[in-house]
Amino acid sequence: MKYAALPLLTLGLLFSQCATKAPDPTPEPDYDQQSAQLMQAVKPLVAGDWTLRRVFVARQPLNVGQAMIGIKRDTVFQDFATLSITPGPERQPTPDLRYADFEGTLRFRTKTYPVKFQLIANPERVVEGTGPQAYFLLTTNHPIGSRPTEPEERFLEYIGLVNENFTLEAFPDQPRTITWRGLNRGISRIELVK
Repeated sequence: MKYAALPLLTLGLLFSQCATKAPDPTPEPDYDQQSAQLMQAVKPLVAGDWTLRRVFVARQPLNVGQAMIGIKRDTVFQDFATLSITPGPERQPTPDLRYADFEGTLRFRTKTYPVKFQLIANPERVVEGTGPQAYFLLTTNHPIGSRPTEPEERFLEYIGLVNENFTLEAFPDQPRTITWRGLNRGISRIELVK
């Protein structure tokens, strides 16, 4: 029995000498750090005064809001509204650079509404380098229950601009243009220009 194990031991030693050491795996990128870098690069491209030059609305047959405002087919609104955006106040003593807070005013027809949103990095953009830079939810910035909803504000909600989720794509080589794409309620795309 002692001698039967000797050839196996010898073979084991021989093969262990032939094995090459596997290269160290590439370290995983730091997702939080890359999200912060992306948001800090996008943040200066978003602030400013914008015209919602073209708002593309896709008709949704079961969308009650669209029916209430008379959207009967795919529609494009030209020079729909203006939007002034500034960086929002920091909500924490130590800012979280993975997010970018904004507030501003949305002027539609003869009315002006305070708005706010927070950009969150698009995971696909962080990991694979593709797709829009960020997601956000555009909301009004009124205290809750502070006032009745005006018809113009109701129109903005029914069309799918206010209280809607969007993606944002900013173009560093075209700093006077950004694109929003609606995710749920009829607005397929908004082209904003400075």
